[in-house]
Amino acid sequence: MHLACEQGQKPLSLVVTAGQRGDAPQFEAVMAGIHVARPGRGRPRTRPDLVRSD
Repeated sequence: MHLACEQGQKPLSLVVTAGQRGDAPQFEAVMAGIHVARPGRGRPRTRPDLVRSD
């Protein structure tokens, strides 16, 4: 399970893979799944201001 979440622990993107998959190859898939709605009109944000990983 590969997860991206905000600091308040709200999930932004989740990718589930087989148990032997590494985190690094799934980074792009997880980041591509992020869509943060903007207040009012406009396309959702897809790029975070900051990325941390473990």
